[in-house]
Amino acid sequence: MKIDTVVLLLCLSVTQAQGDLTGGPENDTKNSLGEPQTGGCVSDGAILTELRALRDMVVEQKDQLSVYKDQLSVTQRHVEEMRRDNAALGTRLSLSEHHVEELKAENEALEARLSIGERHVEELKAFDAALEARLSLSEHHVEELKAENEGRPKVAFYTALTNSGHVGPFNTETSLVYSKVFTNIGNAYSPVTGVFTAPVRGVYYIRFTALGYSSPRTVAGVTMFKNNLQIMHNGVYNTDGEHKFVVNAVTVELEQGDKIMMRLPSGYDLYDDISNYTTFSGFLLFPM
Repeated sequence: MKIDTVVLLLCLSVTQAQGDLTGGPENDTKNSLGEPQTGGCVSDGAILTELRALRDMVVEQKDQLSVYKDQLSVTQRHVEEMRRDNAALGTRLSLSEHHVEELKAENEALEARLSIGERHVEELKAFDAALEARLSLSEHHVEELKAENEGRPKVAFYTALTNSGHVGPFNTETSLVYSKVFTNIGNAYSPVTGVFTAPVRGVYYIRFTALGYSSPRTVAGVTMFKNNLQIMHNGVYNTDGEHKFVVNAVTVELEQGDKIMMRLPSGYDLYDDISNYTTFSGFLLFPM
């Protein structure tokens, strides 16, 4: 039942009560002497005043109730908004959690790659350390070789016989003097005597070339001597008057002061010119 209806009923009840209190003789009372007595114990004005106050109070409460309803409606809307916000936050939280999981997976993949990279770096460091060690050893070995090479004697020579053309034949064995000197490191070859003298004890490589170019039935060739010992002879018989080449070499151990020379046997001939066909050369392989 609404408050307006309650107020109306209260007013009607008061009006009815007022009629009863101010009504006919049936409502009058008599005193102890038998005389009629009118009016109640409460005046009409007081009752009306209370009713009006009650009505005003009810109206005020109605207004307050209306305010409460409005506040409740606002609160309910606010609650709905909060629910919607909470749902949105839940959705965003779910998306964030999914994103976090993706980030975790990416981070794990990156950590795995980083671990592989770190292992690779360590391997490269180890490889680099090994290379540095080998380089250090190589540099040390190079320095040793440099020191050894600096103290090692350097001996090499290369000569050619002449620019005059034919040499020989002679009636006796003849020492050859190679007059064109192109290389003479260590000055161990003498262009005056044609003799190579070993400056140090060691193993030497000695080589010669010889060209025969004359009429048929001649021989082109040379003999190599160590001191007075023949160590090699090469010759070729010319039957057709064409060029005949003789080439050979030896590896020989020499003491310091040992001599190597070339000799032309009796009846042999050679040929040389600016083309340097007939040569005598050699170098030190290693000292001993």
